[in-house]
Amino acid sequence: MKIPLNVLVLCTGNSCRSIIGEALVTQLGHGRFHGLSAGSQPTGKVNPGALGVLERHGVPVVNPSSKSMDDLAGERVDLVITVCDSAAGEACPLWLAPTPKVHWGIPDPAHVEGDEDTVAAAFEATYRNLEERVGALVALPIEDMDATALVAAAQAIHRDSEVR
Repeated sequence: MKIPLNVLVLCTGNSCRSIIGEALVTQLGHGRFHGLSAGSQPTGKVNPGALGVLERHGVPVVNPSSKSMDDLAGERVDLVITVCDSAAGEACPLWLAPTPKVHWGIPDPAHVEGDEDTVAAAFEATYRNLEERVGALVALPIEDMDATALVAAAQAIHRDSEVR
């Protein structure tokens, strides 16, 4: 695999989960991984809760924006991770390029209602969920892996995370 590995975190609105995932891939990837994010129906703005949880954990975000998959035309993408929550009936974006793909279904904290603490807890849970998965992803020996092995390992990361 080519280093850095460009990982696209893809969801519908590109306002929360994918933004957090993009920042974590870049931060935890230490130059071996580079995060990107986009959505199939971008909201046009980044959710303040996503930026807040990243700030609380000291994860820098460079020019966060809610953008369309079309905005990434010409970008090299080595792995696509969809984070839509099909269990909640959310439609997952379809990346048509012949890029290795994996699905990590994660509930959307943007849909959580309640007081400030309840909403903050939802964003914290999303952050922890993605931090665990991305941490395992960036620990992989990608220099020695082909696309099939990378997808299998990323799927195993998802399965292992769901058990907990």
